[in-house]
Amino acid sequence: MNTMFSLKMALALITLSATLQVHAALKTCEEEIKETNTFLTGQGAVPVNDITDLATTLRTIKNFGRLPDRYITTEEAKRLGWSGKDSESLWGLKPTNKKWIGGDRYSHPSLPTPQTWLSADIDVAKGHRSPKHVIYSFSGQQRYITTDNYQHLVELAPCQ
Repeated sequence: MNTMFSLKMALALITLSATLQVHAALKTCEEEIKETNTFLTGQGAVPVNDITDLATTLRTIKNFGRLPDRYITTEEAKRLGWSGKDSESLWGLKPTNKKWIGGDRYSHPSLPTPQTWLSADIDVAKGHRSPKHVIYSFSGQQRYITTDNYQHLVELAPCQ
């Protein structure tokens, strides 16, 4: 019985060690976004401005399986009185003040299936929707960003 316990402990330690090594090998989300920005700029595309904010959003999705609290879906924003027009700021209404659009379903032929993909705005300025979005799924670690209103998707490597 003592040998069985020792064997189970050894296996648990090996598993823990492997998990820690994989976790340690992941870049920070800030590093991954900076590298992606370098790629985008090299392609003549617009980079992400608020690296810290996007990193926080990516970590919240990964660690808690949800978006940060500032996000509401388009349907919810409309229910609260927003017209849905790009020319209208979400921040012009008290119920949607300081909110961003996120959590709406998104599909694109180049995205892996059968996951359900969702989209969330990034780099929001004064409550106006941005052409920049993060595309994510809760069923995996794949994440994408677009800085040109879904014309091109760039995959982000998993990050911590």
